Amino acid sequence: MRIHSLTMTGIGPYAGREHIDFDAVGASGRFLLTGPTGSGKTTIIDAIVFALYGDVADSADSSKERIRSTLVGPHTESVIELVFSTGAGVYRVRRTPTYERAKRRGQGTTTQNGTVKLWHLAEVGGQPLDEPVTRVGDADAEIARAVGLSREQFTQTVVLPQGKFARFLRADSSERQHLLKDVFGTGIYDAIQDALIQASRDGARRVEQAAADLRGQVAALGRHPLLTEAPSPIETADAGEETADADQAVRPEDSSPDNSSPQTLPGGTQEALPLPMDDADREEPQEADDAPAQAPAQALEAAMAGAAPDLVALRRIGAQALEASSNRVASADARSEAAGAALTRAQSAREEAQSLHDLLERRRALVEEKERLAERAEQEADDARRLRDAERASRVRPYLVAEQAARRRAQQAVAALAARADQSGLAHLAEQAGVTSADSAEEATGSEAASHGAAVTPAALVEPLVREAQRQLAALEDDPSQAMAGATAADAAPRNSDAAETPIAAGESESDRAEALSPRDLDDLAHHCRREHGQLETLVDLEAGLPERESASQQREAELQRAAGQLEQRAEKLAERPAQRTALVEALEAARAAHERLDGLQDRRARAEERHRAALAVEQLSAQLAQWDHACAEAATLAREATERVRATRLAWISGTAGALAGELTEGEPCPVCGSTAHPSPAAAGTGGATRQQVEAAEYHQRQADEALSGAVRERDACATRLQEAQRASDGMDVPAAQEALEAAATALATARAAADGVEELVERLEAFDAGTEQERAALDAARSAQESARSRLEADREALAQDQRRCLEARGTWPSVTARAAALLVRAKEAEDASQDVDTARTALAQARSALADLAAALTEEGFTGAAQATAALMERGAIEALAAGVRAAATARERVRLGLEDPQIAALSGQEEDRLEAATAELAQADAAARQAASAQARAAESHEHLCRAVDGVEQATTVYEEAAGSSADLIRVANLARGENEAGTPLATWVLQARFEEVLVFANERLSQMSSGRYELIRVAEETSQRRRRKGLGLAVVDHLGDERTRDPRTLSGGETFYVSLSLALALADVVSAESGGVSLETLFIDEGFGTLDADTLQAVMAQIDHLRAGGRTVGIVSHVAELRDQIAERIAVRRVASGGSTLKVTA
Repeated sequence: MRIHSLTMTGIGPYAGREHIDFDAVGASGRFLLTGPTGSGKTTIIDAIVFALYGDVADSADSSKERIRSTLVGPHTESVIELVFSTGAGVYRVRRTPTYERAKRRGQGTTTQNGTVKLWHLAEVGGQPLDEPVTRVGDADAEIARAVGLSREQFTQTVVLPQGKFARFLRADSSERQHLLKDVFGTGIYDAIQDALIQASRDGARRVEQAAADLRGQVAALGRHPLLTEAPSPIETADAGEETADADQAVRPEDSSPDNSSPQTLPGGTQEALPLPMDDADREEPQEADDAPAQAPAQALEAAMAGAAPDLVALRRIGAQALEASSNRVASADARSEAAGAALTRAQSAREEAQSLHDLLERRRALVEEKERLAERAEQEADDARRLRDAERASRVRPYLVAEQAARRRAQQAVAALAARADQSGLAHLAEQAGVTSADSAEEATGSEAASHGAAVTPAALVEPLVREAQRQLAALEDDPSQAMAGATAADAAPRNSDAAETPIAAGESESDRAEALSPRDLDDLAHHCRREHGQLETLVDLEAGLPERESASQQREAELQRAAGQLEQRAEKLAERPAQRTALVEALEAARAAHERLDGLQDRRARAEERHRAALAVEQLSAQLAQWDHACAEAATLAREATERVRATRLAWISGTAGALAGELTEGEPCPVCGSTAHPSPAAAGTGGATRQQVEAAEYHQRQADEALSGAVRERDACATRLQEAQRASDGMDVPAAQEALEAAATALATARAAADGVEELVERLEAFDAGTEQERAALDAARSAQESARSRLEADREALAQDQRRCLEARGTWPSVTARAAALLVRAKEAEDASQDVDTARTALAQARSALADLAAALTEEGFTGAAQATAALMERGAIEALAAGVRAAATARERVRLGLEDPQIAALSGQEEDRLEAATAELAQADAAARQAASAQARAAESHEHLCRAVDGVEQATTVYEEAAGSSADLIRVANLARGENEAGTPLATWVLQARFEEVLVFANERLSQMSSGRYELIRVAEETSQRRRRKGLGLAVVDHLGDERTRDPRTLSGGETFYVSLSLALALADVVSAESGGVSLETLFIDEGFGTLDADTLQAVMAQIDHLRAGGRTVGIVSHVAELRDQIAERIAVRRVASGGSTLKVTA
């Protein structure tokens, strides 16, 4: 990595912009960064580190907030730009720190976050290859990838901050371990060590967890009832007999408490079954008899009692328990199968007994029902007869209902007709009261109304029709129950004495009856009244509008009178308009005269404005000319003084130079000026001589004075020229006279413009006035013509109104009005029409009543009834008929069902003496079912117990497998973790061992340089300084071997200041070499060494510089940060930090 240039603005003590070209200043391979203490040398290193990593070099002892200069205001931005190159290419990074800047709006400050931009350049000083990276995280990642070093590695290899060498040298093993971890990045080994330890702990926890799970599964297996007791010898001996006798044990006839299954206790619990014995038990039966048998649960406890579980014993015990449980399940299955067969036989016997029982019961019920039906035969026959009469009467019922409804409608219609006659009479009396006399009415109409006369009213025509309707209704009043079913005609003879008294003959036909009730006269009367009403409708409307027309005529008369007065006023105004027009013409002529004077007045005002401006310019230019005269005089004085100073300085410089040359002349050697070897009159060296720079400065000031004099003369001449032009333009007027002339010209022009601006308006007003006069004259003529026309129309309308009033008077006759007469005609027509409708209704209702009576007589004859009374007596409600019919049908159905039931072959085959065994078969079935349920329950318990045992054994097997896997996979891991933890012969953890190896490499490189810097006196060795039992040895102790003494080791803290510096420098350079190699061979072409050289004597300093020259020879550029004077004499290329009066610093680069 090589650093090419650094640019800073507002950084630390540097308030302005500072630029360092490291390619130029470091061309020789080394340069010096010098300056007073605290002036800002270390700030340059911090700026480089901040540009790359966003932090300062020594972030532990100082804050990156000091990057921001305190000498700049809130409006100034702090910026660092760094150009560097690596194997990945050339880069330019621009980074700004976080600082408080001024708000863009309002008062106060706000926090400006830090920013970064990273460009990948084609070459140093070239163009970017792509767009810059602006996100902080992305830019930091790209820089780390390109540089190949972290900030800690960079400050240990490229930038070696002051004080870090001595701290590393004097640190104890613990502190040195932290430093080396940061430099070499060995945290990965700590992570590996911690991961191995954590993994071993996890493995141990997995083994312990697996063991705990196994103990839990074994405990669950041990709690199974089959394993809680020792095997019974009796049960073992009788196992085969139980299977053979299973069928006999569950038979109902042999079931008893003594013969029940020995495997089931009264409480429903199961005894423990024996486990199969192994070969050893079979070979030594005597020992098994002598010693009590061990329960399987105790065997499980023995298998788990050791340090590690006996997995083989656990699997053997589980297999034996499964075998015993399988045998027990097979025995329970056999007993359940036998009990099921017995239950099937009992069920078949029960079904046969049930079938016989059902047949006997059915035969008994049929016989009893047959006897009951025989007892009710007479009643059922009477019910059948009543049902037939009710069904015949129900068919006659509609005719009876229709006849009664028709008679009621006829009665209502005749009553309505009689009421209509009464209403018509009352209406006729009211009409007579509204008419003055019938004779005057006949004279007024003069129409055919006289032929009808006042007596032709609806009431007079309705009365005979009412009497006829009442007569026909009386003929229907006989009770139809008296009619004989065999009558051929309902009207063959009078029904009672009233019918004989009617004027209509007894043998009249239906058409005669209809003709007697004809409403023809009523219809004619209604038609006549409506026709007369239609003739009066026009006059009714005409009469209604007469008052309105009379009022309108009066209003029109008043309006015509008002319009006549207005016409007189308009005629008077029209006569006044000629005088008004004459005034407008005069005003127009005056405005046109003012318009013709405008051009001359505008020229006058323009000339007055020019003179006024020129008069003002004369005053200003006169004052300026006086000022320029004074300035020219001063400039001439200064120019003369500058010329005199140049002459005097040049003479002093020549005198001094000649004296200096003369002082160096030697007799016989040529003069460097004239070349002569003889020097007869050498110049004497003066004490007041001047330098060449002073001569150049005096000449520079002379040129400036001459230029100032020339400029002042030019400005004075230009001002005089402008003054002469202004005097000519003002015509000799001063400012007050020119101002007065300008105001007079402006006033005259404004007055003329005001008068001239009205020309067009006056022309338009005159034209509009003439047009208005013509319009008013035409409108007045038109109004007079309209007045005359309106008067003519009013007279015609008045004549028409008089004629219409006479027509209405003639048409109303003796009635108050035509409307009253028309209303009376309309009422009479409506009465006649309503009466005609009532007559039709009565005639129709009477005809329908006679028809319904005839239909009823025919229906009675058809159904065989002698009269309506007999049919009515036979009538029943619909529900009663349905109930009676249902009873008759039910009786018939019951007789048929009993007959068919007794004829059934199964019933007919019975004698009635058969034995009913249903109760005994039911008891036998209950016993068989109880035995089957008991056997099934035992089978279910055995199966459930076996299933639980299988799950428990499977759980033990799975836990055993998990334990084997956990124990097998964790053994090697735990062993490796113990070694990494430090449980080894050396007692050194993995991370410390790696650091010891790296530290050995650093010491090898450091001793190579230290041997040359100390002339072979000192050598660094690694020692183990921490030997207490409480803390493991880190092995990173450091000692110094002094070869000039007794070869004993020394604590680095006993070294002097200079010895400490070059020993620390050896370590730092070695550390940089190792880190470079560890970073993939990163090429470090630029190196900064900060402070420490002031503690060295001359010889040691030369030795240290020789080592730095070795670095330079290897292609590195070394920057030494120091203020040692001897280094300034040795290194010509330098960056000098100088303080300024404002309190900050600035840079001077000497390449």
